[in-house]
Amino acid sequence: MSFETHVATEANDIVLTRFFDAPRPLVFMAWVDPVMLAEWWGPEGFTATVDMDVREGGEMTLVMRSPEGEDYPIGGHFGEIVPNESLVMIMDASRHSEGWHEAVKAGFIEAGGRPEDYNADPIHTLITFADEGAGTRVTVRQTFTMATMRDAHVKLGSGVGWSGSFNKLDAVLEKAGG
Repeated sequence: MSFETHVATEANDIVLTRFFDAPRPLVFMAWVDPVMLAEWWGPEGFTATVDMDVREGGEMTLVMRSPEGEDYPIGGHFGEIVPNESLVMIMDASRHSEGWHEAVKAGFIEAGGRPEDYNADPIHTLITFADEGAGTRVTVRQTFTMATMRDAHVKLGSGVGWSGSFNKLDAVLEKAGG
């Protein structure tokens, strides 16, 4: 079963919420188990490889591969982890292709940013997990250094990409018995 992803913006943040018809421990596990995460990470049609050390300060490398074969590597590390409640991922997309960065920069400038202020700073991502009936409400809050950078990511389709990932996560959870 598929549910709708709600996308909003607040201050420098993109806030995504989604209900999953699965218990909170299973949904949390899908975020911290590298095999499960690789099954759903990335927009629909993309595949992923995942290498991560899930502990505070632990490194992670997520590589999304588009249907056309282009890789989108994300490096970073974990911040605070509260099992089954919250997870912080500091995500660095600076190794994405030059074309991707040019598209983000164009959106940044269109949103009112000055070209000299463009940056590829890591994105602080807080994921929270809350019981809702027999299922789980997940909230992903991505904090950018500037609202114009947030707007550039929205324009590039961040909400659509996350929604596609969440559709894939629904299937992973269903297969796992959620």
